[in-house]
Amino acid sequence: MTSPDITQRLATTGQLLVRSGIEIGRLLDSMIEDRDAVTASLPQEVLFLSQLVYMEPVRGFMLLSFSDHKAANSAALASRSLTLRCNHRGAQFAFVGNGPRQTTYRGQACIQTGLPSQVLGMQRRAQVRVKIPEQAPVGCDLRMGLQAFAARVADVSHDGVCMLITDPTIPLCAGTRLERARIRHPQVEPFEVDLEVRNLARVTLPNGERASRVGCQVIGSRETLEDLIRLFIIDLA
Repeated sequence: MTSPDITQRLATTGQLLVRSGIEIGRLLDSMIEDRDAVTASLPQEVLFLSQLVYMEPVRGFMLLSFSDHKAANSAALASRSLTLRCNHRGAQFAFVGNGPRQTTYRGQACIQTGLPSQVLGMQRRAQVRVKIPEQAPVGCDLRMGLQAFAARVADVSHDGVCMLITDPTIPLCAGTRLERARIRHPQVEPFEVDLEVRNLARVTLPNGERASRVGCQVIGSRETLEDLIRLFIIDLA
């Protein structure tokens, strides 16, 4: 799937920091589709030249083809992380793949890394050096009937798909309408959106706690959705 919204947004903003996992997945998929070159600068002035060949969003990894330069492959595998750059559809993107290790894909040796948690997008004329703002949690106060509960907004996409993390004991199900959900973030005034639950899964958080991951659709005006998107796709220009 292509990601025209990110590239179109860059055409007017100059620099974007993308923290939406949904949009990052779409962006990496389009790089795979276009067979774009991906590079990483390594110690000893070694250039690793590769391509993304596969992405697994559920298990959280991506695969890079081996470079034609054996020394570059060895240097990449010896690194704790790879800072990758890609020219894609008229813009430049930079992202990090952690924990590179050798594996195989369709019978060919390749390098597996973790998926990036953020991607920096720049117009070709933009300056590369930018200050990355600190990530702050996006809270959400929800109400269902007389019951009030809190959630964390984990992700949102341009088309209004929103992911919440909340208490697994909350009795949510597909079709539930959550009206006037109050979004909280330290850098903006609180605002309200309506959400419709589409799916729900039980997950284990990195700290070992159980939680519900709730997939929702944002219901409302494009302006309201834009307010939410701006918390995950940040204009750095």
